[in-house]
Amino acid sequence: MKNIFSVFLIAVVFVSCDSPDQRPRNDDNTLSAIWVNVPGADENSARYNGVFNVSKDSVFIQVPFKTTSGIDINLKKLKFRGSIPSDATAIPAMGLMDMSTPVRIDVISGLQHVKSYIIKVTQK
Repeated sequence: MKNIFSVFLIAVVFVSCDSPDQRPRNDDNTLSAIWVNVPGADENSARYNGVFNVSKDSVFIQVPFKTTSGIDINLKKLKFRGSIPSDATAIPAMGLMDMSTPVRIDVISGLQHVKSYIIKVTQK
């Protein structure tokens, strides 16, 4: 009985030690669907979408001085959001940022190719 169990255990170990499938890395470093949210406000009602320039290397976002619910908008504390490919990285990471001056975002593809974007938020 011990021999059968040992053989079964060895067989399970060898069968379960399969190498993972290698997925080819993506060369896409596109930043898309860019927006900012106001901390403390409803994510959907205080969402302000960005507009790309013609060459697609700069994004402009206009926000009001107050949200529709009356919360003051501080450009030094905005949540920056955007979409990048699944194996890409954004530097600096998207999240709570000081957007009072233009911000440079580098998107690095899975193959380590870099594309830079300038994000400018203004109040109207």
